[in-house]
Amino acid sequence: MIESFRVQSGEYALSGILAIPDMAGKFPCVALSHGLVSSKESSKYVYLAERLCAAGIAACRFDYHGCGESEGNISETTLTIRIHNLESILNHIRGHASVDGTRIAILGSSFGGSTALVEAARNTRIRCVALWATPYMLDEKQDDTISGIEFRPSIYHDFLRYDLLLEARKVSRALVVHGELDEVVPWSEGEAIYDNAQEPKKFELIKGADHTFTNDAHRERAVNLSLEWLLKYV
Repeated sequence: MIESFRVQSGEYALSGILAIPDMAGKFPCVALSHGLVSSKESSKYVYLAERLCAAGIAACRFDYHGCGESEGNISETTLTIRIHNLESILNHIRGHASVDGTRIAILGSSFGGSTALVEAARNTRIRCVALWATPYMLDEKQDDTISGIEFRPSIYHDFLRYDLLLEARKVSRALVVHGELDEVVPWSEGEAIYDNAQEPKKFELIKGADHTFTNDAHRERAVNLSLEWLLKYV
């Protein structure tokens, strides 16, 4: 079952899609937290949702503030805004009639992984987390552009308010997956997050993989690792 929804987060409405396994009962659910300039329509999140549902886990794809079909201006995005967005999404899915609100997990990629990490550290109701290509630093660029989008300086200043390695120390049941040839976030950042997380935890370096796991075999490896982890802990 596929269900589209809108949920309010501050003054803006967010767009989401909840995919629920085609069977009776209440299901664990994974919120899929996309990267900085991505959206819920990213092929990897569509595929992840399909694989999760096939395994009996509901999946929620959604657009952060200013992305996809959600309201807002992406240039105003900050980590704080996205944390609030994620909390609004989690509140929505937790109250859904087909979701077991005690079995919620987050899978986040890149900036979405940073968002997932902070939320998991501060929300004890999150059962486990999977982090793909996740940075703990955000270096300010002289031209303030990322992927061709001119972001406000507040995105960098706000990120500095958070010590993500300190946040990682509050997180357990964390899977960290990184590409060996990640051209955006060095794999050492993922390793540092893993080093600071609590047991149980796992770090997987995928040989030859880039930031977005473009190669089908690399993406399949990341998906299979994540599915195994989520099935074990959610």
